[in-house]
Amino acid sequence: MYPVVIAILALVLTLSGPLYPLVRAPGLIAAAVAIATGLPAAVGLAVSGHVLRLLDRHPQQPSRGQAAFARGTTVLQFLLGTLHSAVLLCTDWLPLCARTPVVGTWPMIPGTLAVLPFLLSIGLTWAGLYRADRAVRQIALELYLFRGKPVRPVWALGQYLLHNFRHQVLFVLVPMLLILAASDLVVRYQKPIERVTGLPYAPDALIGLAALLVVLITPEILRYVWVTQRLPDGPLRDRLNALANRLRLRCRDILIWRCGGLVVNAAVMGVAPPLRYVLITDGMLEQMDDTKVEAVFGHEAGHVKRHHILYFLLFAFITGCLLTVFALRTQGLARRNLQLYQALALLFGLLLAAKWGLLFGWISRRFERQADVFGVQSLTLSGLPCGLPCPVHAPGGNPEPTRPVGALCTTAAHVFGDALHEVALLNGIRPEARSWRHSSISSRSRFLQELARHPQRVRRFERQVSLVKGVILAAALLAGLWAGWELRIWGSLAAWVG
Repeated sequence: MYPVVIAILALVLTLSGPLYPLVRAPGLIAAAVAIATGLPAAVGLAVSGHVLRLLDRHPQQPSRGQAAFARGTTVLQFLLGTLHSAVLLCTDWLPLCARTPVVGTWPMIPGTLAVLPFLLSIGLTWAGLYRADRAVRQIALELYLFRGKPVRPVWALGQYLLHNFRHQVLFVLVPMLLILAASDLVVRYQKPIERVTGLPYAPDALIGLAALLVVLITPEILRYVWVTQRLPDGPLRDRLNALANRLRLRCRDILIWRCGGLVVNAAVMGVAPPLRYVLITDGMLEQMDDTKVEAVFGHEAGHVKRHHILYFLLFAFITGCLLTVFALRTQGLARRNLQLYQALALLFGLLLAAKWGLLFGWISRRFERQADVFGVQSLTLSGLPCGLPCPVHAPGGNPEPTRPVGALCTTAAHVFGDALHEVALLNGIRPEARSWRHSSISSRSRFLQELARHPQRVRRFERQVSLVKGVILAAALLAGLWAGWELRIWGSLAAWVG
């Protein structure tokens, strides 16, 4: 859900009124907000009923119900994003929130009011999906029982809603609200800031610095928004710390991510090492052996060591620069030629939608596979015994003196692929299912086996990902220079220094 949350909050941050003012009467605005709020919940109920019927009719093929659930949630995400974007873009809902008596003039309050129907709609939609989600999770619990692992009760409705709200909404909402508060304060005191600094772009720079500060401190906030605690001392912590030292991975701590034992996952968050955390869910610690937890830890370490978080931030920086250029280039155009401005805004919006909806997903899937490769290499570095024909180890498990650069251990690739497959099954996800940011588990496992059989392809793949990173870096540099030129930063700086 969080891509939709990001999109809606981004619209609230960047808009002060509708780009296409089609609905302005308060009664019609209320009706539009009510439809956008209630319709996804009704569709969620229909999706839930359809999934339950499939599971009842085909008990020997639960994958049919799982696939229908995945398709239904994708449709609901699209519906939520489309309807609430239409409310923000085509009605006077934002100006109406800004005109709320007394509190409407306070920083952050109008934006918060504007997203309340969206947040309510998400909650109602999750409530509609709850029965299907519960049934899909119960299928995974049968696997827990079959493996002889601990089993916890499936979430009650309140626990389910709270978990989703914490991890898919507050995850984005808290940092965005901090940025919104900073933006509102800067806009309110824009003239004094420009007068004191003598720099016309100073307000924009302050907002950018505030956003950067929020990005840096967000991991420290999220460790409390999510329920986490320090991974206790013991053999597993010792193994993970030893692996982190071998990989030269710096982080503040390794945390247990409390999800009621029902989520098997891991994550890394934080750009700066003093505020970087690696999180492992309680479900993963309970259900998977230490070697496979180590494999997943290596994957998360790969995101850090291959600088994926930094490149995602640069990707977002490009969007910020393009928004700045668009705003400056079209300044006053809405008053002179509204239709032209609307056409340009639509074209620009479609460009950003393609950038994030298509390009970001494509890049993210490459980064995930690079982290998988790093995870396999980290397993080898941890001393995993090898018993298969392998380009890294000679017969007997000793290092191969003539091994190709970047070659993957065949045993490590199999163990890592098994870990991925186990994560999918324990989460009630079909191994063949793919998502916006991730290729399917099956395709990722096959990819690693292929690289292990053909070591020369590892270097080729790494060069391809390096090229992608180079393009992102160059685009971010050009976008920054372009935005700086439009803001006349260089001339203003020279005058200010002089």
